[in-house]
This record gives sequence, C-alpha cells and structure tokens, in this order.
Amino acid sequence: MKLIGVDIGGTFTDVIYTDTETGVSKIHKTPTTTKDPSIGMVNGISELCSRYGIDRGSVDHVFHGTTIATNAALEHKGAKTGLITTEGYRDLLQIGRHQRPENYSITQDIPWQDRSMVARRYRKTVSERVAVRDGKPYEKVPLDEEAVIRILDDFKKEGVESVVVGFLFSYLHPEHEERVKEIIQEKYPNFYSTTSAEISPQFREFERFATASMNGFVGPKMKGYIEALESRLADAGIDCDLLIMTSNGGVANSATISEKPVLTLLSGPAAGVLGGQWAGKLSNHERLITFDVGGTSADIGIVTERGFSESSAGDTEIAGYPLQVPMIDIYTIGAGGGSIAYVDAGGAFQVGPQSAGSYPGPACYGRGGDLPTVTDATLVLGRLDPDHFLDGEMEIFPEKAVASVQHLASVLGLGLYETAEGILTIVNNNMANAIRSRTIQKGFDPREFSLAALGGGGPMCSIEVAKFSIFRKSSFRRIRELRQQPVCSRPI
Repeated sequence: MKLIGVDIGGTFTDVIYTDTETGVSKIHKTPTTTKDPSIGMVNGISELCSRYGIDRGSVDHVFHGTTIATNAALEHKGAKTGLITTEGYRDLLQIGRHQRPENYSITQDIPWQDRSMVARRYRKTVSERVAVRDGKPYEKVPLDEEAVIRILDDFKKEGVESVVVGFLFSYLHPEHEERVKEIIQEKYPNFYSTTSAEISPQFREFERFATASMNGFVGPKMKGYIEALESRLADAGIDCDLLIMTSNGGVANSATISEKPVLTLLSGPAAGVLGGQWAGKLSNHERLITFDVGGTSADIGIVTERGFSESSAGDTEIAGYPLQVPMIDIYTIGAGGGSIAYVDAGGAFQVGPQSAGSYPGPACYGRGGDLPTVTDATLVLGRLDPDHFLDGEMEIFPEKAVASVQHLASVLGLGLYETAEGILTIVNNNMANAIRSRTIQKGFDPREFSLAALGGGGPMCSIEVAKFSIFRKSSFRRIRELRQQPVCSRPI
C-alpha cells in the first residue's frame, strides 16, 4: 500500500510518502501557502512525487492533519451563523452555566459572551417541546414549521451562511431538529446546516448548543477547503481517498469532516502525540512528554503506560468555548520558530505568542519580515547552518537575522549574542512552564518521563527545555538577569 501523509503548519507543510510493501519512505518540506493551504499541500505532494519518481496514480490514501477549523475558531473568522432554538431559550448560548472561568477576576475574558459564535440578532426561537412520560420521550408541543420558514427567509435576507438547530431535549427526541434540517435543505440548500443531536446527542444543552454552534461557525470554511483540496488533488493526478485526522487520534473521510468539522479542532497536534507514542515504543519508553514545536505553536501531550491522556468532558474546550467532542489532552502555547521577540509596554523582554508565520516569516527568510524571531536568534548563535537550510533548498540570509536581533539588542542595551541567547532562554522557559503545567501540576514527576521532540523546532530546543522543566530556578535566574538590564522607552 502506498500512503502519503501531510501536516500543514503555520510556517511549513510537511509531506511524507511510505510504501508499506517495500518499506521505502521519502519526505519533503515546502512553505505553507497561508491564504489557501491546499495549494501548498498539493504543490508539496507533486514536488515529492516528481523528485522521487513516484507514480501519483498509484497512491492509495492521503492522510491529512489540518488546522483550518482551529484557526477559524482561534481567530474568530468563521461564517455568519444563525441559531434556531426552543422558545424561551434564545439567550442560552450567552448565559452559559452561570459559571465563571476565573471565580475571582472582574476583568476575565468570557468568549461565549464577549464574542459569541452566533450574534444575538441571529438567534431565533420557535414553538416546540419534548417531554418524557413513563420513561419515554413524546412530543408535547408540535414544531411550528411555518415559523421555521419565516426565520429562514429572514436569515436569507440577512446574509446568514450557516444555520444551527438546537432544541432543548433533542438528545432524547431528535425528530424536530431533523425536520428543521429537511426544511432547510428543501428551501435553502445553500445554507450550511447543523443539528445539535447529530453533533453531540448528549444532555447539558449549553455544551451541546455550543458544540453545534462551533460546527456551524467553522463548517462553511472547512467544507470549502476540502472541496478545493479534493479538486486540486484530482487535477494533479492524485485520485484516491482523502482521510483527515480527528482530535481523538482517529481519521475520518472528507464527507464526514465536511459535515462535522468540529471533530478536527486538534487535528494536527493529535497526530504528533500518536507519532511520539509510536517512537517511544520503538525505544522501549512508555512514559513520554510529546513536545511538538513548529513555526507558530508548541503542542504538549502526555503518554503513559495506559496510553495518551484524553480531555475530560468538563475540560474540553477550544479558544475558551466548551465542546462535547472527544479530544486528546493537548496543551498549546504560542511558541515556535516564528515567535517574535519584543519589548512590551511595561519594558519587559518578551517572546511570542505573536508569530511571523510563513509570510513574511522570520527576517532571515528574506520575504520582507524585519522583526526578530526565535529562528533568527538560532541562526545568529550558529545553531542553524545557512548552507543546509531545508537541505540546501531554501536560501536564508544571516545578515538579515543579525540586523533584526541587533535592533532589539540596541533597545535592550545588550550585546548581539546575549540578546539572541535571551530570546531562546525566554521562549524555552515558556515551553518548560507549559510542560510543568501538564506534569507537576497534574501529579506527574517529569523526571520519570522521556521528552519526545517533534516538529521542525522540537529537536532544536529539546535539551534546554528538558533541563528547564526540572530545574526551574536556574532558568528563572538567567531570565531575571536579562530583564534587569536597562531598557529604552522607544518601541522596536
């Protein structure tokens, strides 16, 4: 069987080909095309096949890890979404459970109130009700289908793209939600439609509605991406099954993901945990901290003798929104090769979570970026060979890295190499703190684990991060020394 796997990150797209019969594997790396990641993915597959003489028509499956839905949720750039719900429950998504994420903070961010995925003017109610008699659900109030049609007409006029249907007891009696979806498909088939019972047929209506709303919010973008990707793959002569990684470590076909994109919110990071677990077994290590560092983020997972950790129902969330979908327990922070170093408003030396991404990317890429990043600092310290970056296929410019770091050094009042060292010390300590939060703060001793370094940046910083994860005082002392230097008031 001939397989191709593709992981699209914020900076690079990684492609691997494996022939399970011969054991031959080939890899390729290409910059991510941020505006449409499917372009870079198909280009990467085509380049790999051309380079190694692989017959594109012989490929049996393409496996894909994607962050399209994740980025739409994190950046709050989804579809204009409407909600049809039970009369009297219009504001359920806004109210939540009367629980505050931070009990004692008066300035905390509550995403479902500050930036709801469904604006209040697009939340509509209809008469319907289900009750239970003798342990069996029955229709207490019939569904008002005429009201549903009026709401859909209003949604069309308002430019709504996606409609979510969430009724109070649909987990017991989904027929009302299913009937509304039938009406949507009959009247306005161009609407992307989601019912809460098909996404998460469980009680606790707030979490169920929030999960369905997330699906509706990211659905049109994800569906459009998959359709474009399949079309490009076919045009490139790759006519095979497309299987997409889900947040629980499994895969699903493109049709399923088009309907339930909420299942992919940890698509790429989940594959990293499974890869770390597989690598650990090869070397007889069962207790692992998977440490996946790319250009934009660092993803941390825990593997023990029992397998990888999974998020509990009460802790499952993305971008602060509660979800009722199975997920591997992965903690993500904004730290990677593209993380930007800067002086904040209070005069402190910081690194990330802002990232230069793929375009313009770090200063050394020569694509117009001029802000100092972790990659630039690594190059300044001689830990990257400019003649062999991407195996010599990508030209980078050390002088641009030096100029960007030197500018920050002048602001901080430090030397060039001390500033570069400071950038790496701070970002590595940020990642070590994230590891401590998933180990020590959860009752695990990190000294009993091995660190499985993944991604383009993981191996580069793994030794220092492993040391900082255990010996916290020494890392804090070095950061304190760097931050005690005089800082100019002018911005970088």
